[in-house]
Amino acid sequence: MAINNPYVELVHNDPDILSIPEDIYTHKWIWSEYFWNNNERILEIGTGMWNFFWKQASEHADKNFLWMEIKFKRLYQSAQKARKWGNNNFVMLKDFGQNIDKIFAPEEISETYIFFPDPWANKDRQKKHRIMQAPFLEKLYDITKQWGKFFFKTDHREYFDSTREIIETQWLWQIKNWTHNYENSEVFDMKNITEFESFYRGEKTDINYIELVKPEN
Repeated sequence: MAINNPYVELVHNDPDILSIPEDIYTHKWIWSEYFWNNNERILEIGTGMWNFFWKQASEHADKNFLWMEIKFKRLYQSAQKARKWGNNNFVMLKDFGQNIDKIFAPEEISETYIFFPDPWANKDRQKKHRIMQAPFLEKLYDITKQWGKFFFKTDHREYFDSTREIIETQWLWQIKNWTHNYENSEVFDMKNITEFESFYRGEKTDINYIELVKPEN
């Protein structure tokens, strides 16, 4: 974080962004009180430039959206975009995805999306920084309601295959769909592509996609 980052103060003063861990973690078990309803809660980890979730929030006013991001500029700009388009069923959380067990109680989340996280693939020792590892997937499973879903996309084939191997080894999640070429699959939806996918369309960049379901115990 740059010392003179102009977005730091903006984030800390934004009413729709929780930026202090203590403020975020106090809502565990009681997110229904934060939103003043018990509607389904949808989580995205890593907001990018927010166009995917803007569409989701605009089309589903009956759901509550929680966006996790660590970068100040993205946090502030995403909140600004949400308010510009009249969305008020959201909150932004400045925290790492690995901390979801501190933020959410068991079965508090209906759906989670993680699209194009950093693969940390330059050297083998960097792989320990990846979010998609066994401990995280176990935490995510715990906070997801029964029959809740998890969606993951990446353009990094090795990252995707290693993640799928973990999922299959854990025997927790049920794999509903997966593909190494999302755009040419039956589950492809042009309306729900991200900025990354829009930018690289036509450049022979294969998108790996998996959809998981938490089965009934």
